[in-house]
Amino acid sequence: MAVWAIKLHDKVVKQFAIDEGERLVIGRSSEADVVVDNTAISRKHTALERRNGVYFLEDLGSLNGTMVNGKKIDSCVQLFDEDVVEIGKFLLIRAEALKDAKFSSQSAPLDYGDETVFVKRDAGAAEKAREKVKALHSLTVIKGAGSPADVPLHGRSSVKIGKDINCDLRISGWFVAQAQCYVINRDKKFYLVPQRSWVKTSVNGMPVKEERELNKGDVIEIRGVQIRFVWPPCLSCLFIEISRDCSNDAATL
Repeated sequence: MAVWAIKLHDKVVKQFAIDEGERLVIGRSSEADVVVDNTAISRKHTALERRNGVYFLEDLGSLNGTMVNGKKIDSCVQLFDEDVVEIGKFLLIRAEALKDAKFSSQSAPLDYGDETVFVKRDAGAAEKAREKVKALHSLTVIKGAGSPADVPLHGRSSVKIGKDINCDLRISGWFVAQAQCYVINRDKKFYLVPQRSWVKTSVNGMPVKEERELNKGDVIEIRGVQIRFVWPPCLSCLFIEISRDCSNDAATL
């Protein structure tokens, strides 16, 4: 028996076991084997199967699609250890990858604009400074009407960009695809994965037709909307930032 989990950002919302030879349907319907109560998930969205210790994933004609490494699948595919699997806005992961995950005990539907509300706690100056640096690790709209204007990347394995209402960064306009592109996190590096669209996706003015690694300061452009890939400062800058905040707090005592 193997255990898998479904995550939304850093919250685990569902865990389930799958036996050898078993095929489980994941979906919103009560008839699904693994129920995820969210409108981004189709009634019968995808199926996970285990055969001879190997896992296979199949999209069941879902509205929002099933993504493996940022690419929509249209047939049954084999899963490998490093694959990033997205079902709507959720991640499907193996339980052994849950060491740093936070578990959600909520049983109510997860439809709050497809976002999870996090409880914030007071932090000292050093922790605040670290959070400030993490916030700099982001996609930032520098021109045009992209929304929201800033999308933090810390703690996310992928970000969906396009016209669809479920996108993490929405861009409107004629011929912009529902899912124009993805920014995925793999091995601590970020990659732009373009999708099929009438509108081109470019980086630093050059059209991108296949997966491309993003570097600090790169500018993604989609129909006049420019998005800068912002990378956090170096560790020495982090130390300076923490020291400055600590000094300021001490001055107020």
